Amino acid sequence: MPRSTLDSCSVMRLLNTKDFTVRQFFTDIPCYAILSHTWEQDEVSFQDIQNVDVARSKAGWRKVENACARARRYHFNWIWIDSCCINKESSAELSEALNSMYQYYEDAAMCYVYLSDVSGEYHPGTEESNFRDSRWFRRGWTLQELLAPEYVVFLDKDWERIGTRWSLREVVSVATGIPVDVFKGRIIDEYSVAQRMSWAAFRETTRPEDQAYCLLGVFGVSMSPIYGEGGVKAFMRLQQEIIRISDDRSIFAWVAASASDSASARKAETRGLLARSPYEFRMSGDVQASNVELIGNKSSYSFNNNGLHIHLPFNPIPSSSEHFGEPLFLAHLLCQSTRGGSHLTIYLRKTSGHQYVRCYADEVFLTSSPPPMDDVRELTVTEHLVTGRRVRASNTSRSTSQCDIELLRSAWDFNPTNKFRKFSINEHTVSLPSEAGAVHYVSQKTGQSAFLLGSTENGRPSLSIGNSKIEGSIPEDTHLGKLKSGSIMITSERRGDFSEKIDVDYLLHDPEIRLWTGPLRLPDLGVIVHPC
Repeated sequence: MPRSTLDSCSVMRLLNTKDFTVRQFFTDIPCYAILSHTWEQDEVSFQDIQNVDVARSKAGWRKVENACARARRYHFNWIWIDSCCINKESSAELSEALNSMYQYYEDAAMCYVYLSDVSGEYHPGTEESNFRDSRWFRRGWTLQELLAPEYVVFLDKDWERIGTRWSLREVVSVATGIPVDVFKGRIIDEYSVAQRMSWAAFRETTRPEDQAYCLLGVFGVSMSPIYGEGGVKAFMRLQQEIIRISDDRSIFAWVAASASDSASARKAETRGLLARSPYEFRMSGDVQASNVELIGNKSSYSFNNNGLHIHLPFNPIPSSSEHFGEPLFLAHLLCQSTRGGSHLTIYLRKTSGHQYVRCYADEVFLTSSPPPMDDVRELTVTEHLVTGRRVRASNTSRSTSQCDIELLRSAWDFNPTNKFRKFSINEHTVSLPSEAGAVHYVSQKTGQSAFLLGSTENGRPSLSIGNSKIEGSIPEDTHLGKLKSGSIMITSERRGDFSEKIDVDYLLHDPEIRLWTGPLRLPDLGVIVHPC
């Protein structure tokens, strides 16, 4: 993979292996070793290492000390350790480090992989060894730390040598799912985007956004980290950056995890062409890069606010209208599987004009037929852009075992009728069990039936006033309806024990605010608002 060297890097900090001082380099970066490890409690930070006495008090000091001792033994004066060589309190420096991380490991003279949970008692190739089960093989950031360096040595929990990446290449391939040819020196850019994504499919990161950020170097792209944007949005941004520099359509060869077994529901779960996490590439390890030469000058594609604008060879699915209610198409990705040479296609459904969506996103259809080059269509596949906002769960999605109804002072003129004496009632609160029943409020002023709260035949709570009725969990703010003399306002507040706290407020008249020079009064509520 053609990569830039650290000569073009703006700044790099290295730790002196003898006196544990940190020095900043802009150019002429010296030969250095680098440490790859999994983070544990109380690591030594950049701020800690400024005072060695403070650093020694941290649990992570032993790791720093042993890494430096190993490097000194092999005549390295400098070492890079992520925990104490990056000032994470500086967002600008953190961004630069994340985008340069692959480069740091690639340009290191030696990479020490410290496996704190592995014993070197047994050879990694034996059944007794726990080498393959190390947490290091399941972390997101360690993927690039395995791929980038030229020389890698594995060390056990006692800092004893287990073996090198070369000598253990077969075992490492089994542990990671990465082809052994990678560890024999094959350039990773020769593998398709889908294949490289599959190497990260089962890896985990502490921060969800790091599922994308840890892959920047693997694909040779850069982007600003925005912690808080969410893992899905970060991963979609990563794919957009890859699309800018690559025309490999295997990036669309992913499989969603379906939430439904129903065919109609799976068709209704529409998607665009971008995946939402590396996990959706879990089945793409044998997908070759696309052969875009088949469509010549129509190979480019672009992303805009309507979705992905692209040319795709199409196959209409015969009788799809009869079976699915509307016509469906198989769109060819111009990719083949290394197993059997099958061609990869995905299902698209037309929505309007040249707009399409992907349906049955939990499938990639394999066909022995080559792409139909006589029907290459120009279209836009609508992408459901992620805003980073959470989708609110419906209030009806959870059951309520009990409702506590508090009558605000304005509603104290309602009393329950004798018919419902079986409920525990006091001046302020009515506790309503989940079994069938109701509490019926009657206005003492008008005698009118005002408010009904209880359980319907299906056991779900119900609110009604006059002809207005609400079933299910009570909305957080509900103006239920008007009486001759006023109106009822219901306010629901959630509680940590999954019950509902209901406030019943009775407004004698609709509040009105009239603008004049004097104080503003909300009639009958006794609220005074003074003008500014």
